[in-house]
Amino acid sequence: MRYIKVIFGLFFLFFMALLPLAVCQSFGRLLAKLMYSQKHSRSYTVSKRNIDSCFPALSVGDKERLLKSSLEHTAMSYAEMGMSWLWPTSMSLATVTSVKGEQLLIDAVAQGRGVLIIAPHIGNWEVLNLFASDRYAITVLYKQPKLQFFDWLINKMRKRLGGDMAPANAAGVKKLIKKLRGNGVIAILPDQEPATGSGQFSAFFQHPAYTMTLLSQLAKKTQCKVIAGVALREQGGKGFAIEFSEVDPQINSSEMSVSLAVLNNTIESIAAANPEQYQWEYKRFKKPPPGAGKFY
Repeated sequence: MRYIKVIFGLFFLFFMALLPLAVCQSFGRLLAKLMYSQKHSRSYTVSKRNIDSCFPALSVGDKERLLKSSLEHTAMSYAEMGMSWLWPTSMSLATVTSVKGEQLLIDAVAQGRGVLIIAPHIGNWEVLNLFASDRYAITVLYKQPKLQFFDWLINKMRKRLGGDMAPANAAGVKKLIKKLRGNGVIAILPDQEPATGSGQFSAFFQHPAYTMTLLSQLAKKTQCKVIAGVALREQGGKGFAIEFSEVDPQINSSEMSVSLAVLNNTIESIAAANPEQYQWEYKRFKKPPPGAGKFY
């Protein structure tokens, strides 16, 4: 079964890599129709539960439209992996149509400060990684996949432009601290549920979400500059708009609850601005707070 997954994954990657970006995205939208039709599938049920809970003010019709659009963008992110991993890097970077707010990074680096990029699961974070690796040789925290082959593949593809990877373990954390103290640039996808004991509950769209404390600890320990970064999908298969934005300096607070509130508020603002591109199929509220029932 393990080898079947590897073979299928490689076939999918190489097949998608043969197609232009617009065609890949069309394939993703077609896949999304299948995902939407499977009302008992994980993608459908989790996305619907998250959207219904995080956007209670929306009408039933608007929630349904957002659900359909969200599944489309989720499927497109899968279909774009061939482009972001297997295309020549010059071609992948050519899909970046605009860059906004990069001066924040340039200024922080010029001041000799380490920079931590908050990169939520929205749009195409692989394109953001390529862009930042090309210009800043970033080190990215990542969760190692169970299959060793895919761990090798992820490292190989994401390191093509001089970036580095740090596994989510003690050795990886040491690497991140060293990078920040050396005035380097790191990136963390902050909206993944951390391991038990590595997080605290903090509100996300008014629901308690078990949130990683590592990012806040790094910000406090190094007093680095924290910036949010996204690569948003343009309409019509044109490419991706990269945007960097300021994060409230209270993210560096010594009070963990304050820092976590800033972190989740930052992610929430990004998701609320482009809700269809956020990955709502992820079980953000999987771990309930003490005394609460299961969310999913």
